[in-house]
Amino acid sequence: MMEIFRILDEMELLIKDSKKVPLSSGKVVVDPNRFLDRIDRIRAILPEELETARCLLRDKERIVEEACAQAEQYVEHTRGQAAKLLDENEITRNAVQMADDIIARAQQVSREIHQDANDYAEGILSHMEIVLRRGLEAISMGKEELRQSMDE
Repeated sequence: MMEIFRILDEMELLIKDSKKVPLSSGKVVVDPNRFLDRIDRIRAILPEELETARCLLRDKERIVEEACAQAEQYVEHTRGQAAKLLDENEITRNAVQMADDIIARAQQVSREIHQDANDYAEGILSHMEIVLRRGLEAISMGKEELRQSMDE
């Protein structure tokens, strides 16, 4: 490509250095052989330059396609990771909620068992109180009978 620009610069100089045609508005006399020689050189170089450009274009398209594919893979991977994190977060939230529910239920059962144990203990103690009162009454009556029998 640089060679073509160099040849075009030569053609420009060829025109600038050429003799002016008198009484014409800016027209010049150019050596046609030298000018045509440069055109032939450009024509010879162009197919090579065009092929190079085509190769570069194909490479560019391939690189862009690969970059797009990699970007898509990265996006999919990132979406997968985000979904996984959301799932893990949801699982964690559910586990915490379940743990809270289990703890609340265990505390409720504990309160119920504690209350039942207190009720049972109170019942046993009340029953023992009755039995002990009857026993004391029996002892008192026995003592009274013993005194009466001793007095007789």
